[in-house]
Amino acid sequence: MRVGLLAALVLGAASIMGFSLAPEHTVTFVNASDQKIWVGSTVNSDESVNYAHLPILEPGQTGTITIPENSYPNHWRGKFFARTGCTGTPGSTFHCAVGDCGTAEDHCVHGEQPASLAEFNFDPADPWGAPWYDVSYVNAVSLPITITPTGAPPPQPGSQYCATAGCAKPMLDACPPAYLTRDSQGRPMVCTNPNRDAVTDYSQAIKAACPRAYSWSKHDTEPGNQVMYNCKECTGFTVTFHSNAGGTTPPPAEPTTMIVSDWHGKCVDVPNGDYSDRVRLIVWDCWNGPMQRFTFAADGTIHIGGKCVDVAGGSSADMTAVQIYTCNNSGAQRWVLSGAGDLVNPQSNKCVDIGGWNASNGAPLQIWTCNGFANQKWHRA
Repeated sequence: MRVGLLAALVLGAASIMGFSLAPEHTVTFVNASDQKIWVGSTVNSDESVNYAHLPILEPGQTGTITIPENSYPNHWRGKFFARTGCTGTPGSTFHCAVGDCGTAEDHCVHGEQPASLAEFNFDPADPWGAPWYDVSYVNAVSLPITITPTGAPPPQPGSQYCATAGCAKPMLDACPPAYLTRDSQGRPMVCTNPNRDAVTDYSQAIKAACPRAYSWSKHDTEPGNQVMYNCKECTGFTVTFHSNAGGTTPPPAEPTTMIVSDWHGKCVDVPNGDYSDRVRLIVWDCWNGPMQRFTFAADGTIHIGGKCVDVAGGSSADMTAVQIYTCNNSGAQRWVLSGAGDLVNPQSNKCVDIGGWNASNGAPLQIWTCNGFANQKWHRA
């Protein structure tokens, strides 16, 4: 009610005073990839209003939206991304393998899982020349993105004013193998940054492949960076989601797999897709998302999101948390899945265990003396 009343008062005042509000910008999404895209968006916590309906695009299709700059709060700051690998019933079991943001098919219910981002700041009152825009691979790289202004003067050579942000190339080719997540057929899906707030081998590789996109959170402080753009004269933007197809990244020695409990059929899961050090692993209903796809390496480590499955602190005590942590070649990160279904850490000689026989989603994992009970039995799927 408050938003509608304010909008009506603004429009009424404009009419009485004999002037028109400035035209609102448009954003056109182009699916130049080889897979279906469900466009997602999230907004900054500055009263920007998120979208209730966004395009769903088959390869080759386009869709256009209007930025709500003439309605309360008279600005829009947020980001768009491609959700891919989506399955399930909208409003119920709908989830996406990359960029998941809830069970709605045409909008986001909550924040997104790691994905490539097209970020914008639309504010007619900005004295420095909004709109501002950038391509961000700070959290992850999934589909490559470019942002191109429309209705704008041609950019000057080397300038970031009204120029195209991002790169139209298979970005997953640049991903360090430890950070790459693949689908069940072994195809690259997403490359996850192990530390968004520091220079890492991830950020160095992504920056080398595409210097016109953010590779870590402080990339814009580096001398000579080319990551932030603005274009005051433009009428809108084209956001193109490109393909990673045709890349040369070799397949892994083993494909990714879910780790499923023999007891109740739930899967080992990284909660909320948060691949930070010391995030404790849980069990959750299996839905084949990237936070449930693990790689069993030949050296006995188990990888996900660029991290290794780890016994907290290298402890051998019962009830010690099973977590993810930066791979460090320690015994705390070696595992054996036996023919009997025990997932054993040889250093502690303990088994991965669902603590307290908790059958709920979100039940945390721990190590416990191997006892042959069902809450310690696992299989790959």
